[in-house]
Amino acid sequence: AVSFGTGFVASAFSVAYRLPNMYRNLLAEGTLSQSFMPIYSDASKISEEEAKVMSGAMLSFLSFMLLLFVGIFVLFAPYLLPLLVGGTEEYSNLVIELSLILFILIFTASLSSIFIAIANSKQKFFVPSLSPIILNLSYLFVFLVVFRFFHDTLERVKVLSFGIVCGGFLQLVVQALYIKKLNLAPKINFHWKHPAIKKILTLMLPAVVGGGFYQISLLVDIFLANYIQNQNPGLGAVVSLDYSQRLIQLPTGIIGVALATTTLPGLLASLKEDRKESIPGELADTLCFALYLTIPAALGFIFMGETIVDAIFYGGKWDSKSTASTIQALQFYSIAIPVFSMNKILTSSFYAFKDTKTPLQINMISFSINIGLNLILMNFLKHAGLALSSTIAAYITF
Repeated sequence: AVSFGTGFVASAFSVAYRLPNMYRNLLAEGTLSQSFMPIYSDASKISEEEAKVMSGAMLSFLSFMLLLFVGIFVLFAPYLLPLLVGGTEEYSNLVIELSLILFILIFTASLSSIFIAIANSKQKFFVPSLSPIILNLSYLFVFLVVFRFFHDTLERVKVLSFGIVCGGFLQLVVQALYIKKLNLAPKINFHWKHPAIKKILTLMLPAVVGGGFYQISLLVDIFLANYIQNQNPGLGAVVSLDYSQRLIQLPTGIIGVALATTTLPGLLASLKEDRKESIPGELADTLCFALYLTIPAALGFIFMGETIVDAIFYGGKWDSKSTASTIQALQFYSIAIPVFSMNKILTSSFYAFKDTKTPLQINMISFSINIGLNLILMNFLKHAGLALSSTIAAYITF
């Protein structure tokens, strides 16, 4: 925020980072690991050797598909992105350049998620939980050390993008070494007709489509904010929406994602031990605990949002105008913090029962309502209308 403010460079980075982040959230931190874990758990029941062979086949298959996907993006991005982002030629070219660098994150994050899922299935959570911290440390290293050698804003944003990609590779190495230390390392093979791969893909497909509705709605928000920004120069709609989402992700990530991550192995263990009658109570306790933590967080952002934004971001290229623009979206997003967290927990519980179709159906309805409200409310509330639409859709999803 201090380095880039809410200008066109910051907007280009937000748009470029949103694309790999969308796929990373959809695959790596969502459906891939949650679909993989029940199948890996079943393979472990047969033998640890079978689990290693299955996970090795999945890793090789996933690596091939991801490299193919990244290659297709690199080929078509220069033609498609300018149509989506609009703006000046300098702006769209910067979005393309940063996107091509950052898209590598999809590869590293998705492979990391397999190693994280293996550890979580064995009730090992500490080292997997360090994964986002490693990425954040790479951010900090670039800002505090590397930026001393670069002074041009355009150079800095490119260096930051490369730093993030390096952080992604570091994440992958740490998680792979940890799994090796646990003696659970996958045995790489090219048995792509392994029945487990088909089962994982069968579970993933509805989950990817369902989660895709949510991720695409976030992407649509950014592109609509980009349109609003082109119509209202100086508003900083893209960056304001992005930063308000990041603030909301703090309690959602600490509480919602953490509880969802630990709930799935717990439910799988209950199912494995044939204790289905205990599951409703366990789930209710988890939801109540989430509410206990997220309601105060929501109230804090609603009533102290301006103080929080100024305390974190103010300075350098971030001024009072940037804060005012961000607050407009933040207060609407804040209302949905409890349901953002509980929705993640409930989605995990469906995956424990290998039911990925119900979340898909719910997300389809939520997505349709969100897009419709976006197109209406943005005319009255600008980018804040996009935040309000997401909040309403989250409550409907719950």
